[in-house]
Amino acid sequence: MGDDVRIEAILERIAETGFCVVPELIPPAQCNRIRARCVELLCQEVEDTLHDTGHQRIMHLLMKDAMFQPVLRHPFVLAVWRRYLGPDMICSTFSANALWPGSSEQYWHVDHPFWTMAEPYPLFPLAGQCIWMIDDFTIDNGATASIAGSHRRPYLPRLGHDWTPEATILTGTRGSVIFADGAWWHTSRPNRTDDLRIALLNTFIRNFCVTQEDMRMQLAALPDADAEMRHLLGGTQYQPRTRLPY
Repeated sequence: MGDDVRIEAILERIAETGFCVVPELIPPAQCNRIRARCVELLCQEVEDTLHDTGHQRIMHLLMKDAMFQPVLRHPFVLAVWRRYLGPDMICSTFSANALWPGSSEQYWHVDHPFWTMAEPYPLFPLAGQCIWMIDDFTIDNGATASIAGSHRRPYLPRLGHDWTPEATILTGTRGSVIFADGAWWHTSRPNRTDDLRIALLNTFIRNFCVTQEDMRMQLAALPDADAEMRHLLGGTQYQPRTRLPY
C-alpha cells in the first residue's frame, strides 16, 4: 500500500472516529534508545515534575536530546497532518509522559487549544495529535482511552473520572502511533503493572492558533536547524510555492 493510500485511510478513520492506531512506525531499537533517555530525564527531574497521581511529564524535549528530533519530524506523520491541517501547520507541543506503577487514571479531557476557547468551539480541524507508544500500550498499564465520534462534539466532556461504555481503550505495540483529531475526548487509564509506561506526545496546529508551548524558544538550542524545523517551531512564515499576483 502506497503512502497516499495509507494517508487517506488514516484520515478517513480519523474523520469517522476521531482516532486511528498505526502500528510500528518506528523500530524497537529506536524505542529502546528513547525509553532509556526518558528514564534518565525522569529520574533527574522527579522532584520537580512527578505529580501525586503518578504521572510525570518531560517538557522541552528538543532542548534535551537530539534523538527526539526525528520523531517530531517523521516524514509520514508530517504528511498526514499537512494533509489534514494544511502545509503551513506548526508544532504546538512536544513532550514525554510517563505513568509510574500505581498511577491513577486521568479525567476525561480535550487538549489545547480547545480548553482555551468558548463553547461551542469550531468543528473544522484545528489540531492533530500523535501519541507515540514507546512501551506497549495495554489495558493493564494505562493505555489511552477515547470515545469514538467525540471530536464532533463542540464542547468539553463533563464525565470527570467516570468510565463510560462508549469508550475504547487503544492498545498497541511499542513503536505504534495513535493519530487523533485534537478535539477528541480522551483519558489515560490506571497503570496496574510494576513497570513504567512511557509515551511521546506531540500536537500540530493550524498556524493561526497560539501554541501550547513556546516552541520558538527551543530554536535557540538548535543552531543548525534547517528550514523545515524552523518552520515547524514557528520561527519562519510558510512560503507558498506560487505567490499571488498582487
